[in-house]
Amino acid sequence: MPILDAKGLQGQLKNGTIERLYYFYGSDILQVESCVKKLLKAVGGDGDSVTRLDGANLDLDQLADEAELCPMFADYNCIVIHDCNLERMREDARKTLRSILENVADSTVLVFYVTGFDIYGGKTGKSKKPTAKNKTIIDYIAKHGTVCVLEPKTPAAMASDISVSVRKRGCTIGQDAAKLLAEECGCQTLTIQQELGKLCAFVDGGEITVEMIRNMVSPQLETTVYELTKAVIRRHPAAAMQAVDELLAMRMEMPYLMGVVSGCFIDMQRAVVAKQNRRTVQDVTADFSYRFDFMVENAFRDSRGETAAHITKCLKLLCDAERRLHSQAVNERVLFEQTIAEMLR
Repeated sequence: MPILDAKGLQGQLKNGTIERLYYFYGSDILQVESCVKKLLKAVGGDGDSVTRLDGANLDLDQLADEAELCPMFADYNCIVIHDCNLERMREDARKTLRSILENVADSTVLVFYVTGFDIYGGKTGKSKKPTAKNKTIIDYIAKHGTVCVLEPKTPAAMASDISVSVRKRGCTIGQDAAKLLAEECGCQTLTIQQELGKLCAFVDGGEITVEMIRNMVSPQLETTVYELTKAVIRRHPAAAMQAVDELLAMRMEMPYLMGVVSGCFIDMQRAVVAKQNRRTVQDVTADFSYRFDFMVENAFRDSRGETAAHITKCLKLLCDAERRLHSQAVNERVLFEQTIAEMLR
């Protein structure tokens, strides 16, 4: 079976196709949970007819027994396993789990879904993949069942969803404001819904404006990193250090944070080199498999007057900082601040 998104799953369920094995994962946690609920509804699963197992403490003997049961009062014997991380399982346990999957009864629907750990192992970028051991089970289920990957929608598509949600709450929002909110929240459904609750309560039936979003929406990791990158490139120390404070306040793991910052500088470097070689936004988007056009558009816009040599120096400083981070006992906060300060010189 092909890898599906939310729309693909909806079409599959509408056609009445039910598989024995499912695996749901992705960066948009709310979409993951929503799709699992849609599947359970389609198979007639309710509180009593669904067996829910904790993947972090998975009892494989219990799972084997449950997977062979025949449903008594429902069409399917439905088993849902939340946050089963194969990276933390012993090799013999992984083999046992694989054997269970190979012998699931035809009347059983076995569902894995992930919302509580980073299945990508901290990797970012356009080519990120699940970690190796988790990928083994995903690949098996993709061949013998359905895998559904729920990544954020594009800002334009998310803006339409935002407009509908705002209208249902008795408020209004313009297209520009809706798209800005999507971008500010990294197109994360859960984050957007949280921010909409706050904004709609504030306007109380009125209009949500671009200015309100800029003033009221909590800064997200990617957008704050982008503001940091712009400030460094434009050599605005005050703005850069403000972004640093906001990032450190998020209490992200430093290797992950530095990886995101490096990725943003790489976007800028690609834009600079592309412009030097008379390549377009569309060329870069296609060549490097960007999901969102606006990321490349912003990089083209904000890298005006910049040189690849300067960005390369910044990337070297980040590389040196990451090397020190993994090889020495350092104060992570001080190291990050010092690195940004060096990049501003």
